Amino acid sequence: MKTTRTQILLFAFALMLFAGCKKVYVVVDEVPGNTPSGDPLYITGNFNNWDPGDERFRLTFNDDSTWSINLPPGFGTIEYKFTRGDWTTVEKDLCGNETDNRMIYIDDTDTAYNQIASWNDLDPLNCPRMTILVTGLPENTPEDEAISIMGNFNSWNTDTLSRIKRKGKNLYVTIDRPSGADMLEFKLSRGSLSSAEADEFGNDVPNRVVPFGQKDTVQVKVEGWVDMPKQKGNDKVVFIIIGLPENTPPKDDLYIASNFNSWKPGDRNYTFTKNTNGDLVYLFPRKKERLEFKVTRGSWYNAEVDRFGYDTPNRQVNLKDADTVKIKIFAWKDIPAYSNNNLTIVLESLPATTPENPEIYLAGNLNNWDPNRRKYQFSRAEKGYYFLDIDRRNRQLECKVTRGAWENMEVDAYGSDIPNRRLNFMESDTAFIKVANWKDLPVKETPYITIVINKMPLNTPVNDKIYLVPDFNDWDPTDENLVFQKMDKGKYFITIPRHGNATEYKITRGGWGRVETDENGNPIPNRVLNYGFSDTLYIELEKWRDLGGNY
Repeated sequence: MKTTRTQILLFAFALMLFAGCKKVYVVVDEVPGNTPSGDPLYITGNFNNWDPGDERFRLTFNDDSTWSINLPPGFGTIEYKFTRGDWTTVEKDLCGNETDNRMIYIDDTDTAYNQIASWNDLDPLNCPRMTILVTGLPENTPEDEAISIMGNFNSWNTDTLSRIKRKGKNLYVTIDRPSGADMLEFKLSRGSLSSAEADEFGNDVPNRVVPFGQKDTVQVKVEGWVDMPKQKGNDKVVFIIIGLPENTPPKDDLYIASNFNSWKPGDRNYTFTKNTNGDLVYLFPRKKERLEFKVTRGSWYNAEVDRFGYDTPNRQVNLKDADTVKIKIFAWKDIPAYSNNNLTIVLESLPATTPENPEIYLAGNLNNWDPNRRKYQFSRAEKGYYFLDIDRRNRQLECKVTRGAWENMEVDAYGSDIPNRRLNFMESDTAFIKVANWKDLPVKETPYITIVINKMPLNTPVNDKIYLVPDFNDWDPTDENLVFQKMDKGKYFITIPRHGNATEYKITRGGWGRVETDENGNPIPNRVLNYGFSDTLYIELEKWRDLGGNY
């Protein structure tokens, strides 16, 4: 074949062109410290149509802990970014913000060294500033007063730079990291510590402490102000002694030792005093905290014990929700108790719907579950609470509380039957019971009710339908009108209209061979829904008959 002069010139030009194409060696010599070990690293750009997980452009991890790749030869400008496989893991700047595309001018560069500051899906580690985002303020916050942040970065003073800014619905302030500071310690205030943030009852709260370099944004919610406490009926919780051993020395003071006073057994600041009625009381400031405590007569050698002289578990109370805490002490550690073979059951609270001067009974395995046997009727103490003394004949009592019949027994806050209460006779001398509702006394009109499955067996097939099987559809386990809808986080719900006063039901996956069971795979009694107590009922499923059941 004859080669023309033109062909020779074109071939020579192509050789010169190819020789002029340069390869670029891309190196990543620094990645964030929280980069997951073993994650791949990709480069993406205008050379691969910005595909963030293109396996052709996966970097190699080298022995010197750097990452590298040779880009194909080319001309002009390369634009690129790094990812860990998709755009949710794309690189960001030091504070987690969007970055411009990186650029390489091929004519100028043979090797490009890169450092990655942070990842989109992970908190930035070395951001030199921190944004405090205020997600909520108390309703009584004055509209005309500025909110500021005060802390170790500004000597606990407020200034214009520390004021909370408003942008749309967002309240925020950005703090630069002081030289040498590892932690930001701060509080929000309306100008000074005397108007600083507090809990919702106006009690002082600890300083907030956040490490620098771990998060670029910290969300905070202010519950209350020191000088403007919210009121919840009463800002004090009353602790009252309702019973003392007969051999209690009359001149001894009684103290509260708790997690609030480092468990000091004789702290004068926590002494019971007599009120105008002669009751021994202590007023605790209301807090959004849980109190653990015991009562002493001044030392751990004369602390309260059970009637047999054994140490008792710490008493516990949530100071946010409690109003009156009733305490009955049976014996002291240093004084032998009088013999007493009774267990006292105290009805700590009753529903607001309870009729005046009710007859209340205990039904259980000690009286053949008789709901109105006179021997097991509660008595009313002078202080207004109800109590019952029963013999210690068994180690364990199973029981429920009634008003004389099973139609008016106790139910839970949602109107559902509760499991039998179990009380161990040998663990305590007093059992406190809270009755949430009475079965025959609904508290509201509920034309519809939503049933939410809060807990589903882990082996539930993802695509299986979940059915409600009630008594009002002739117990059809595959009624397509009664299929639960799926919510976020694996929860399911269904809303049904009211049917009479109560509905019995079970849950299936579309047949009685796939019905719910208890945690041991045994059949369970029909669930009972009593209408008129709540708009929403929450239930939990343990197992399915065909997936671990054995009956």
